This record gives sequence, C-alpha cells and structure tokens, in this order.
Amino acid sequence: MKKLTHTFLFVLLLLSLISCNKTAPVVTMTNLRFINLSPNSSPFDVYVNSTLIVGAVSYSVATSYIPVDASGSSFSVNQSGTSVNYLTGNISFTPNGYYSAIVYDSMAILKGNIFIDDRTAPPAGKSFVRFFDYVSGTSSLDIIRTDTGTTKLFTGRTYLDHINSSTNANFVYIPINPGSFSATAVVAGTNVQVAQLANFTAVAGKSYTIFLNGFTNGTGPQGIFLGSVNDK
Repeated sequence: MKKLTHTFLFVLLLLSLISCNKTAPVVTMTNLRFINLSPNSSPFDVYVNSTLIVGAVSYSVATSYIPVDASGSSFSVNQSGTSVNYLTGNISFTPNGYYSAIVYDSMAILKGNIFIDDRTAPPAGKSFVRFFDYVSGTSSLDIIRTDTGTTKLFTGRTYLDHINSSTNANFVYIPINPGSFSATAVVAGTNVQVAQLANFTAVAGKSYTIFLNGFTNGTGPQGIFLGSVNDK
C-alpha cells in the first residue's frame, strides 16, 4: 500500500511538471480596417476566420483599424445580420501590419481588394496624401488643390490604376503642405469638374487617402463624389 501511494504521488508530480512546462500558444496580431465603397449596398458584416470583427458597415464608411489574429486566413463579407455572403477569400497577414479591405462597385458585381498600408511618417512639417479612383467609366482625371493658389496633386489618374499599375506607383503617398483646401477632380488637361471635396484639412504628420466613388450615372447618394479617410 505504501508503494502504491508513492507511485501515485510520483505520477501527480510528473503531471504537474508537464502542465507547468506546457507553453501557451503565442497569438500574433495584425490590424485591419474595412471601407464600404459599394454605392447601392446594404450594410455589411465582416468576418475573419468565421469570427465577426465588425458589423453593419454602411456605404462610404471606413472603420478604425481592428486587431485581428494574424494567423487568420479566411475573410468574408456578408449582408449585415444574415448568412448571405457577397465576397470571400483568403488573406496572408503579416504580424503587426496595417491592412485596408475595400469593397466597391455595385452589389450585383461586388469587388474587393485588400492591401497593406504604408505607415511611414511624412517628412517633418508635411502631410501625406494619395488618390484612388473607384468609379468605373470615368475619364482620365487630374486632382487639383485650391487654397492660396492652384496646384495639381495628381495627373492622368484612371479607374483602379492604384491596383492595376504594374509598379503600384499610384499607391505611393506624396508629401504636401498641411492646411485646409478644396480638392477637385477634373477631366485631365481641362477645367471640367467631376467632383469636389471642399474644406479638406491636412494636418502635419498625418496621412490621408482621397478617393473618387459613386456611379457615373448615379444621382443623390449614389452620385460621384470625392471623399477622404485618415490613414495615420
């Protein structure tokens, strides 16, 4: 009986040591935001690895960056509050990265892209800005800044050229002087206005994306407009 007791205590001690030495799995995180640029969409719910990360994202809304498990790979966009799935795919996340997931075009042909955001700080005393065109059928565009003078921020920009460019050069931010100004999209090489973002304010040390969105023949909330999101 004494021998059995000693054996039993030894087994308990061994199990205790194994339990104490077991290393908990390390969860690495990354950061994801979602931007709904589908003009005729209902609100969307966004899932990573079947886990809801943000719900009821309406048209033209950009969420804040949300921490998600970097080991996650499946990504899906559902009609809010339902199991109706509009987009699904797999993502290879980089730990501690910052990603933007954007859906665009009409609900009937909904498209999306996910890209990693550049978090590099602007030069001292400057702001960063970049431009994305999400309106199918638009002419080549110039983006003009108007405040104390008139400056072309971007020239000859076209639909999805930030995605389709072979060099991805159009993903790159440009440094600008901070301040409040109007940004206007015009047909390239002309003064024909397509849309305007009035009273846009760029703050030193911050980064922004200006985007063109809407339908070419849309009216009201679905008409073409210039919007912006704060990236950093």
